[in-house]
Amino acid sequence: MFQFLKSYLFACCIVASGAAIETQSIEKQGSHPNFKGDNKIFSGEVKVSMLFDNKQWRNFGGALVEFSPHARSAWHTHPNGQTLIVTEGEIITQVQGEKASIAKKGDVISCPPDIKHWHGARNSKAAHIALTGYKEGKNVEWLELVSDEEYQKALKETE
Repeated sequence: MFQFLKSYLFACCIVASGAAIETQSIEKQGSHPNFKGDNKIFSGEVKVSMLFDNKQWRNFGGALVEFSPHARSAWHTHPNGQTLIVTEGEIITQVQGEKASIAKKGDVISCPPDIKHWHGARNSKAAHIALTGYKEGKNVEWLELVSDEEYQKALKETE
């Protein structure tokens, strides 16, 4: 009972001071921007639809990334890691120095912090939800584009 009273009084003090109390919210589809992937960090046609951004209490953001056939990201790293949930097609992904892999609809790709990698589509369109952690205000370090030769080699590795 005492704990409840203590919490209630604390909440009343916050309200009385004019500070807002956050509660659950719904972010409506389309309420965040979507944009064509920049050709400095993507090869091919890519659409990025932001789903939500980081907040004081959430240290990661989310986006739906849709790839046309053969489209792909540049090599990159994430200072606080990334989780990809494949929602359509097959995502090809590769960590530098390792063999390329395929993740299919429903699969989850987990990439720890500071691992150099890329991901994209194979021969048909593909999509994933990207959940990307922030560290010191930053969530990605973009590097060089994946060359056509690197991409073709990766395709062969996954056949």
